[in-house]
Amino acid sequence: MWKIFITYDDKSEVTLTGKHKDIPLRLAWKYYLQYVNGRKCLRSEYQQYPKKEHESMDLMDKIEQLEQED
Repeated sequence: MWKIFITYDDKSEVTLTGKHKDIPLRLAWKYYLQYVNGRKCLRSEYQQYPKKEHESMDLMDKIEQLEQED
């Protein structure tokens, strides 16, 4: 399971949740373009669960990591 937490400059928040073990690259780009790109975001954080085994990271860092794996 994973979650993406997005906070905008007006303090509104969006949380996206997936049941995949890890987010697919296609879906990561879709959510980035839909919710982050061109908007005033304070943070866009990706978290894979369980938290004990995975550190949170910026969504764009996760996309770059997924692109390197392909």
